[in-house]
Amino acid sequence: MRAHEYWLLLKPRILLAMVALYSTSYIASFASLGQAPFDFPHFVIGFVAVSLAVSGSNALNCYLDRDIDALMVRTRRRPIPRGVVEPKVALVFGLLLLASAAAISLYLGVVPFLLLIIEGAGFYLVAYTILLKRRTSLNVLATAPSVAAPSWFGWFMGGAPFNAQALILGLIVAVWGPLHLWTIAYTFAEDYLRGEVPMLPSVLSPGRAVYSIVVSLLVLVSSTYFLAFLAGSILFTLAVSVINIPLLFVGARFYVTPSKRRGWWIFKLTAPYIVIVLSAFMIDKYLSV
Repeated sequence: MRAHEYWLLLKPRILLAMVALYSTSYIASFASLGQAPFDFPHFVIGFVAVSLAVSGSNALNCYLDRDIDALMVRTRRRPIPRGVVEPKVALVFGLLLLASAAAISLYLGVVPFLLLIIEGAGFYLVAYTILLKRRTSLNVLATAPSVAAPSWFGWFMGGAPFNAQALILGLIVAVWGPLHLWTIAYTFAEDYLRGEVPMLPSVLSPGRAVYSIVVSLLVLVSSTYFLAFLAGSILFTLAVSVINIPLLFVGARFYVTPSKRRGWWIFKLTAPYIVIVLSAFMIDKYLSV
């Protein structure tokens, strides 16, 4: 039971999503080089570094936001608010994980360290959690670099040159992050008001909140087709359309008749969205070699 509580500190769903972004980007980068065999040990080192960095960042976020988490219905069952993990223990645990990630990424080179620790953990913990989350309704934009970091890190580790496709791949992730969080904030607006967190959809008028979410959704969908154009791939275009069409349908219904239930459906669809898009891109790269 104790181990399970520490596992919850790491925010497992976020952790699994971030390592999936790393893995798909790494494989897509490696495949684009047309080389063999696959460098499995190198891949594993990067996988461990990402896992530790995301885990440490999430544990430290739980420590820093423990007062907010205790007030919000959605988060009050996390280990620290429930009293099953002491705050100081969570702090030490998170710092050890992040320090381990920093050591591994620095061993891999300056660029991996900058991408994973400075851009990834740094933006999430310092820019978002400490500086902006409680102060501005645009706080979530500070998470954009941090969620893009595993993708760019994976591409760099895979060995391919950092080209326009790699840039757009990370930007797609960066757009996805705020949209995903804004749909949560719209659905649980009362929670964020109770916790005094000025998340954009919870402080705007209902109409403007819906408009912000729908515009973000359209930017996300458009960016996937721009990546397909750069890749020159009909297969990838068809693959992303499979997830884009239902997302656009739900987004249109949400725009016409807004409701928390329909906002929740956007959240549920965007949860696997980015992994599906990057997986499709990875498979397309392998098939085109």
